[in-house]
This record gives sequence, structure tokens and C-alpha cells, in this order.
Amino acid sequence: MYIHIHRIEHDQVSVKLEDFSKEDVGKLRAVGGGKWDPNGKFWRFPCTEEKIRQFAECFPEAEIRMDGLAVSSKLSSNEKLIQALDQKLLTTLKLKGYSLKTSKAYRGHVRRYLQNLADHLKMKSPGTLKDEKMTSAIIDSSRTQQYALQLLEQGHSPAYVNQAISALRFLAVEVFKQPSEQMKYIRPQKEKKLPYVLSEQEVLRVIQAPTNLKHRTMLYLAYASGLRVSEVVRLKVTDIDPERGLLRVRQGKGKKDRHTLLSQTAWDMIQKYVEAERLSNSMWLFPGQHSGSHLHELSLQMVFQEALQTSGIRKQVGIHVLRHSFATHLLENGTDLRYIQELLGHANPSTTERYTHVSTKNLKQIESPLDRILRDQQGR
Repeated sequence: MYIHIHRIEHDQVSVKLEDFSKEDVGKLRAVGGGKWDPNGKFWRFPCTEEKIRQFAECFPEAEIRMDGLAVSSKLSSNEKLIQALDQKLLTTLKLKGYSLKTSKAYRGHVRRYLQNLADHLKMKSPGTLKDEKMTSAIIDSSRTQQYALQLLEQGHSPAYVNQAISALRFLAVEVFKQPSEQMKYIRPQKEKKLPYVLSEQEVLRVIQAPTNLKHRTMLYLAYASGLRVSEVVRLKVTDIDPERGLLRVRQGKGKKDRHTLLSQTAWDMIQKYVEAERLSNSMWLFPGQHSGSHLHELSLQMVFQEALQTSGIRKQVGIHVLRHSFATHLLENGTDLRYIQELLGHANPSTTERYTHVSTKNLKQIESPLDRILRDQQGR
């Protein structure tokens, strides 16, 4: 039996059992402090060492893994070493102020690399893995390069491999204090993909699809203000400034505050929603099921997918397409790229310039040679 535990917020974890039998659910309830999350299909518990220890005691025969690492009093020496390095990495990421998402991604890459490395070293010299041998291999840039090549050969995208290299470089430089100039790697060339965009009419069909007022309000805001899904669910009632027509985004990507547009239509929708939900005492504009928490990002993503299906649009897109469409539609209606960059919170202008490649404003004025030839032929 397997039990998977993942950090989902700064102070909470999700707990998923392989099979939810009545006996196992009873054990989870005996641990105490847990609540069932119907949206995510998992149990929520406070993220404490005491709770993790209780899981191990209540399920002695189960294989428990927390964010990919084994949780047991009977860990092998290799697993103990990897777990100790993971803890050092986590501490360093926190001290450096990295976001929860980036920390989770980096730790995942490092764990997979360390396990791969442990298997490789074990094949070369069977026996207990020594700290010195592992450390020597970690700071060996040629070994990291081989691992990156292996990932590419397995079919992983250049973006995935680049993130893995960044995580391993962070481990070498920030945790093992290696000179940064020595930790240089050959990186795969980034793929240049254009963002998917919906037409203005398609956007309307999607955001008007939900009958639930809360769901519709969230989708209206995502498009009308060009917000990321993480920014929508973390909006506070105090972030709305209707008099100035602004919405304050606190600590967005890159831990940056910014202001973006608050459309009159979205504000009207918010007022109806706040009145209907009686949110006068709530800190969050879109509170979650648990007291004091905001809505989970996954819940909003599911809302969008349901709206997309209801609208009848067959494009394979995620909720981020609303942000892409916001930027493209502003550009097509004459808004300067510099203003769009500020509204989206892009640090690099080249990120915003992508939308010039998907804008159809000027393309519509160009006639295909096939249409011209056929028209001329019919005119004879």
C-alpha cells in the first residue's frame, strides 16, 4: 500500500491513499486535524513533523512518500543521505526567498537526479554510498551534463531540462558553495512557441458559460485584468480600487507587486458576487472551503475546463489562454506594448513582444495570393 503526501501550501499537506477503505479512513481520522477536500480528492492535514510521524505509526506496513521521499524509521543509508540533502536544499531555498512552486520544482529535480546518481554509483561500486562520493559527483559538472543529455534522450522538453540544470546548479553553488563561474553547463536551445489565443467572441462564450456567480466572476477577472490563475485565487477584498479603476496584484510572479486594470463590467460582477456571498468578514475575495484559506488553483482550473466544454470551443487550452487573449486583444486595439508589459508584470520586454506574433490586426489586411488569383480568374 502506498500513501502519497505533498505540500500544497506553506502550512498544509495533501494525503492520498492508494485505496480509501473504511479502516484506512478511520486511521486518518484518528490522526486528527484532517479534513477531506472534495475538489482535490485528498485529505488535508497541518504540515508538521508530528503529523508525519503519526502517519508512519498508523500505517506501519505502508510505503509513505512525502514529495517523493520515503517516510519511515527504517530508511536505507542512501535514502537518509538524499533526505538530508533535500532538507539542506529546502532550507537554502527558503532563505533565498524562492516561491513555493519553484522550491517544489527544484526539489523534485534534485531528488530525481540524486536517485539517478545513487543508482549509477552503486552500479560502479556496490555498497553503502558515502557522503564524500556523492558530494564529489554532485559538484562534477560533466556528470550533470550527462544527466541533462539523458533527460533529452528520454523525450523531456528543453524547458524541463533547463529547469533541471538550474536546480542542480543551485544545489552546487548555493548548498555546496561551489564557485559559480565553474558551474557552467551547455543548455538545450529553448523552444520558441507562440501562445494560444482565443478570439474576442470565443472569450465571451467561455467566461459567460458558468451559471455559478462565483465561477463567472473569477473568469471575468482572469480575462478583464490579465491575471494568472495564482493571482486570481489570492485576490483580497482590499485589493480592489473601483474609484481609480485598478486592481492590486500582491507578490505576483517574481515576488513583485503591480497594478492592473479593473474593468467596470468586472467590478459590477464583483459587487453582485460579494453581496450574494456575504463576504464582509472574509479576507479573501474567493475563499476556499477551509476557514482562512483562499480557493485552490486547481479548483479554478477545473472551472475553466468546464466552461470551455460548455461553450463548445474545441481548442485544447488552459485558463492561461485568457491572460494571453487579454494581452493580444489590447495590442490589436492599439495599446502600446510598454503599457501591456506593465499590466502583465513582465520583467523582460521580449516576453510581451511575443504577442505581436499572434496578433491578427495587420495580417487581416493581407490578401492570400490564392484568393487574388481566383478572383482575377472569375473576373475575366
